[in-house]
Amino acid sequence: MTDNLPCHFTAAFSAGFCTTIIASPIDVVKTRFMNSVAGQYSGAFNCTLTMLTKEGLAAFYKGFVPSFLRLGSWNIVMFVSYEQVKRAMMRAHQNWESH
Repeated sequence: MTDNLPCHFTAAFSAGFCTTIIASPIDVVKTRFMNSVAGQYSGAFNCTLTMLTKEGLAAFYKGFVPSFLRLGSWNIVMFVSYEQVKRAMMRAHQNWESH
């Protein structure tokens, strides 16, 4: 892809998706551990093992869609805006130097 808006959108969308895939399990364990009653888990690692044995891998991706919608949209807005502002600044700098 060339350096243009579709490329920036695709890259930002992909970054949001990858971020969600990597961060979701950690976030789910953290939330589950923090919301548990005292003594239910001996620690975050125990919470992880309990989730894995009792609920399987799918338990680590509960809430994936809302999380992706939040992270994906943020990535798209931030990176596309950044690239467009950077492009405008480079054009302005080139125009400034040519005069």
